[in-house]
Amino acid sequence: MKTFVLLLVTASFLFAGEPKRESGLSVHMLPDRVAKITGEHGGFTVSDPTGINDGKTYADPTALFEYFQHLPAAAQENGIWVVTTDPSSYSKTEQAKLKALVTLCTGKGIPIYTCRGSELPGGWKRPE
Repeated sequence: MKTFVLLLVTASFLFAGEPKRESGLSVHMLPDRVAKITGEHGGFTVSDPTGINDGKTYADPTALFEYFQHLPAAAQENGIWVVTTDPSSYSKTEQAKLKALVTLCTGKGIPIYTCRGSELPGGWKRPE
């Protein structure tokens, strides 16, 4: 019985520590060529958990990361969740921006996940 209880407690700690998208920062990576249709720029469009910058697009991964660092600790612990579209929609420069964001996050121990929109809800990947 003791072993079962110990296993149950250990499992609850493991599952409690998993980041959750709804508690982190949701981002849609908007391709430049799509944004230009409306006279805007592409980049990382946020669904702000605080509601302050909801819908704002950050063209630069460093600016998005700096914004992320000002979110409440609970949001930071749950990381950044980036939804992308078809990979051919992004230029090499845009692909490099996503890689730069991943590098910033992994370097600071921030969980980051990516998923192609057509693979939602179960296609989330955690880049290495």
